Amino acid sequence: MTGSSESPLESVVLDDVAPESIPADELRAALESERSLVRQRGAHVCVALAADDVDRILPFVDALGAALRDDNAGVRQTAASALQAVAAVDVDAVAEVVDDVVALTRSDLPDIRLAGAELLAEVAKERPSACAPVVDELVETLDGPRAGVDGDSFAAAVADPGTEEAIRQRDRESREYGRRARELLSNVLVAVADDSPAAVADRVDAVADLAAADDEIVRGAALDVLGALARESPEAVRPVADVAVPALDAEASVVRARAVRLLGYLGDEAHVEALERVAETDEDDEIAAFADETAAFLRR
Repeated sequence: MTGSSESPLESVVLDDVAPESIPADELRAALESERSLVRQRGAHVCVALAADDVDRILPFVDALGAALRDDNAGVRQTAASALQAVAAVDVDAVAEVVDDVVALTRSDLPDIRLAGAELLAEVAKERPSACAPVVDELVETLDGPRAGVDGDSFAAAVADPGTEEAIRQRDRESREYGRRARELLSNVLVAVADDSPAAVADRVDAVADLAAADDEIVRGAALDVLGALARESPEAVRPVADVAVPALDAEASVVRARAVRLLGYLGDEAHVEALERVAETDEDDEIAAFADETAAFLRR
């Protein structure tokens, strides 16, 4: 990265940014500086400018997108904050850097993963097709291990009660960030499948693997994705239809319901017996009724 001055924006007071005093060329030079502290200063200025008028940072979305791949976690986090302000008013602008955004979701830091997931969710809400190019990355991320550390192990080794509780609290927050990120990324994958089934059609086997995941958030989303594909082309999903049968016994009712729905879309009478068992034994009356209706539909 290069800059047009030794230290762009050096005179700027971050707590009191005067928008009219920020030269555009100096801001870009800061975002592209070789020094991480200067790049972070540039990203902080973008956050401040966005609070005044988001339009002021639209010309720098490309540089902010590049900053999402920065080696420095602070730069990535601050650039993501600036882009979140952009996404609130101009999703199309953020859609242009979706390849950079998805890189955040592979971070080892839970808060950065969550920031990436939130940005992708904003894009998918209005333009799910814009997330189609990153389907492979979404599937890979959801199929990977849950990143994080064992805070209990660290806390147990600490003598000071206050420090121990702080470690445990941070661990709880990290786990919640990870859970929320998985939920958002799962929703993005479902949105893409609903909007553009062809974008996911070549990943049927990988999505079927997700449908057998221990994480019921991911599992339910994968069944939804397979359901979206089965609506369009049942034959494309039939080779992996067996993943729905174990899901009929899942602990989460939403997973069981999605498994019933998928079997209905597939239209295979071979699954009638499994659905009748659910109709007779499921403790959730609505799911039992849904399974009974689906079985009756398949018997026709």
